[in-house]
Amino acid sequence: MSAICAIARLDRAPVSSTLIAALLDGMDEYGADASTWAPESEAQPVAMGAKAWRVTPEDAGYHPPLRSRDGRLVLVADARIDNRAELASQLELTGHRRDASDAEFILAAYEAWGRDCTRRLVGDFTFVVWDDRAQHLFAARDAVGQRVLFYRRDARQVALATTAHALAQLPPGPPRLNEQKIADFLVLLQRPEITFFEGIERLPPGHTLTVSSGGCRLERWWSPRPSQSLRLGSDAEYVEGFLSVFGEAVRAQVRSASDVGILLSGGLDSSSVAAMAAAALAETGRPLRAYHAAPREGFDGPVQGGMHADESDDVTLLAARYPNITLHVQRPEGRSPFDDVERSFRLTGAPVRNATNVTWYDAICARAGTDGVRVLLSGHKGNGTISFTGVRSLRDGLRRGRLGRVWHEVHALARAIGTGRRDVFRDEVLLPLLPVRVAAQVDRWRGLAPQSLAQYTVSAIRPDFARAKGVEERVVAAQRDILGSRHLSALDLRITMLEGGADTFDVYCGYRARYGVETRDPTADRRVVEYCFAIPGDQYLRDGVDRWLVRRAMQGRLPDRIRTRTTYGAQSADWAEWLPGMLPSIRADLSCLERNDTAQRCLDLPRLRSLVDRWPARLEHGHFRDYNLLLMRGLMVGRYIRWFEETYR
Repeated sequence: MSAICAIARLDRAPVSSTLIAALLDGMDEYGADASTWAPESEAQPVAMGAKAWRVTPEDAGYHPPLRSRDGRLVLVADARIDNRAELASQLELTGHRRDASDAEFILAAYEAWGRDCTRRLVGDFTFVVWDDRAQHLFAARDAVGQRVLFYRRDARQVALATTAHALAQLPPGPPRLNEQKIADFLVLLQRPEITFFEGIERLPPGHTLTVSSGGCRLERWWSPRPSQSLRLGSDAEYVEGFLSVFGEAVRAQVRSASDVGILLSGGLDSSSVAAMAAAALAETGRPLRAYHAAPREGFDGPVQGGMHADESDDVTLLAARYPNITLHVQRPEGRSPFDDVERSFRLTGAPVRNATNVTWYDAICARAGTDGVRVLLSGHKGNGTISFTGVRSLRDGLRRGRLGRVWHEVHALARAIGTGRRDVFRDEVLLPLLPVRVAAQVDRWRGLAPQSLAQYTVSAIRPDFARAKGVEERVVAAQRDILGSRHLSALDLRITMLEGGADTFDVYCGYRARYGVETRDPTADRRVVEYCFAIPGDQYLRDGVDRWLVRRAMQGRLPDRIRTRTTYGAQSADWAEWLPGMLPSIRADLSCLERNDTAQRCLDLPRLRSLVDRWPARLEHGHFRDYNLLLMRGLMVGRYIRWFEETYR
C-alpha cells in the first residue's frame, strides 16, 4: 500500500532532487517513511522515490527503492503479488527468499523475464523499474487496474506518481482543469487514460509504459478477451473449476498482517467472497470483520421494484453461519456526502459519481480503520464475472443458430420473472440484434426513447457545452441506449462492466491513504476473470435460472435465502429521507456555482436551480433520477470544479 514516484529526463540531463522531493511532499498522506534514489553518476537521467506502507507480513522487509545485486536495476512498487508460490518455483527461489516482499518478487521477475514479467505476475500492482542496461524506465499496472499510476510528460521529461495531485506540484506550473473530462464524466463516458488534469494521464489497466531517450511507448500486456473458449466435460466440472480458481483468489487476498474486513451486502457477490474468506481465515483461527450499510431501523420508504431497502437480516443470517464473522451494521449518522469532500478530491483527483453512496462508504472505511482493519474485501466486479446473469448470451445463441435452446430459455425466463415470452424475446433477443438506429426507432414507437442527451444519461451537463465537446455523438457511438449498452454481445458487455468506472479505482486507492484501509476484490482477480470469460454462456443461465454458476457453487456455503434470491439490494435506499436536511447547504452550493464561470459553462445550473426551487413536499422514488442522480452529481462536479480552481490557481 505504498506511494511511488519517478522522473526520467528525455534530454539526458540529471534529475533535480527538489523535483522528487516535490512529488513525495505531494503525497504526504502516505506518511513520513520516504526514501529516494538517484544514480551516483549524473549522466543517468533518472530519480525515484517511495513512501512505504506495510500491510502484508512480508511487507516488513520492504525498504524501497530496491536494487538488484549488480546494482543495474532499481525498483519502487505499490504491490501485492498473489502467485508467490508459483513464482518462487519458476524463479528457483529458496530459503528466506521465498518469504521476500512482493516488491522483491517483482524485481526478481523483471531480472528473469524483462518487460514480459507482467504476464507472469498475478495480483494488484503498479511498479517502476530503472533498467540501467537498457537505459529505460519501465512502468506497469496490473490487469484490471486495482492500483493506480499517473504520469505527466513534456518535451524534456516524464514524471510518474501514485496520485495526480503529486504530479500537479511539478513545473512549469499548476495544471488546468480538463473540461473534456468534465463533459465525459457528466454523461458517463469513460476513457481510462484521461484524468481531470490537463497534461496528466492515467496508465490504463493492463498496460506498460517504457520511457527512454527515444520517447514514450505505451503497450497493452493483457486483455480480458479470451484467446480461446474453455470447454469441460460436465456442468459439475465447471463448478469445480470455478471453486478452485475463485477459492485461490480469495485465499491469496486475505494475506494481511492485521485483521481482514469485507464490504458486505446481501447480494451474491460480496456474500460469496465472505463465505470463502471466512472459511479460509478460520483455518488459522482468524476473524473476518464484516461491515454492512443499512438504512435506519424500521425504514419502510419506497424503492425500485425488485429491490430490497434493508438487507441487514440477510447478512445477519450469513454471519451466523460462520462463527469467525463479526458483523457491524452501519446505519445513518447524519453525515453529508460533502463532509470533508475536498480532502477526497486531493487524494483521488476525481469527484465521486454517485454522491449519496459517499456517506456510508466513508463511515465504513472510518470504522474499519478504527477497528485496526487494513484490508477490506469486496465484490465490486462480480456482476461481470462470477455472477453474470447469462441473459445476454441468448442474443449470441440466436446468432449461432441455436434457436431451440434460445426459445427454451426465453420460455423458462419468462416463467421465472412472471412476464410474457414475446416480451422477453423482443427485449433480450430481437432488439439487441437490430441495428442501433432501427432499435432506437422501435423505442420511439414504444414511447421509451429519451428526448434529449440529459434525459438519456441523467446528466446535469449544459446543452451547449455538450455540443461543444461532442459528447452526444460519442454516447451514440458507444451504443448506449435506454437499456444500457443493449447492443453489445455478452462478452463485450462483460468487458465493459469490468473496465468501466476508470475513476472508481482512483477513489478506492485514494481512500487507502485517507483511512489506512485498502480495498481488494477477488471477483476481479485475473485468474477469475479469465476463467469466467472463457466458459460457455449456458453456465450462467439454465432453465430460467440466471447467475446459475455461482448459485450452484455456493450451495451449502450461503444461506439459501441469499443464494436463490432474484432481487437486489438498493444502495442508499433512504436517500429521500435524509436529503431534504441538506437543502440549506444545497442552496448555498448552488449560489456559489452560479458565480463561478467554469461551473456556468459546464453545468445546466438553471435546471439545477429549478429542481431546488420546485423541491417536493415529500421525495418519492419517482424523484430518484432528478434528485439523487442529476442534482447530486451536478453539485458534486460543481464542488470539484471550485476545489480544483482554488487549489491550483
